Amino acid sequence: MSRVVPDVNAEQEVDFGRYWRALVARWWLPVAGIVVGAIIGALVSLGGSSSWKATAQVYLGQPLAPGSGAPVSSVPTQLGLVSNFVTSESVIKGVADEVGLTPSRLRGHIVAKPITGITGAKLGTPAPLLAITVEGSPPAKIAAAANDLAARVVSKVAVYQSAKIETLKERLAYETAQLDAVNSRLAAARATQAQVLADKTISATDKLVTIANLNSLITQALAQQIGLAQDRFGIRQQLTLAQDIEQSRLISPAAATRAAGPSRHTAVAVGAFVGLIVGIFAALLWEPLGLPARPQG
Repeated sequence: MSRVVPDVNAEQEVDFGRYWRALVARWWLPVAGIVVGAIIGALVSLGGSSSWKATAQVYLGQPLAPGSGAPVSSVPTQLGLVSNFVTSESVIKGVADEVGLTPSRLRGHIVAKPITGITGAKLGTPAPLLAITVEGSPPAKIAAAANDLAARVVSKVAVYQSAKIETLKERLAYETAQLDAVNSRLAAARATQAQVLADKTISATDKLVTIANLNSLITQALAQQIGLAQDRFGIRQQLTLAQDIEQSRLISPAAATRAAGPSRHTAVAVGAFVGLIVGIFAALLWEPLGLPARPQG
């Protein structure tokens, strides 16, 4: 007697047909799921996000060696230093106390990353511009925290530049004082020279000797005046370079903005899709769960 082999494909066709008939019979469940899901998605998008973020932009500076103009430290070294610095526990606690937040509100919500493609020497080279972003709430304290972090970063990386600027200012003050003294001696020598020339009581021989001495003094003072003026001009150039290029500073203070959430169209589409899936499962499981049939009109 031959054994009858069951037709698996036929059973699958029967199952798929049953599923299809269930969907057709309870078509209103997927449709209701789409509508309800879309409404929920729209409401979620309208609710918006309660999170805020604030970003402060900091120029880390480029310190140069005295006299040579060679960089003292590389930008990647500064970026690594700052990234570890702003997320250190001591800094987080200090900033939290300063702005009136708990450290847990800042911990894990601080990001420091370079702003590339602006001041880098070539593509892919990190730029000495850093964005320090703090996310959370309330907005005013989040912005204050970002600005406080930026100020701490500037102080941290600007030790060498600040000392260099103070030294250049002292040199400039010294050169200015020396130049003022030379100008005073020069003015006095010229005034004495004019008095000697106008004094008729002095003999011609004494006048020649005195004028010769004064001319020598004036010539020496003029040489010193030129040298000091050139030195002061060079120091001013170095000071400008240190202040504008080498010194780190805050470029753009932080202002809190609401963190971007999903767009309304995206939220509605996702909600409708989820509702469709839920509606399909509800239609397929309606009979196995023993739920009553939809009342006929």
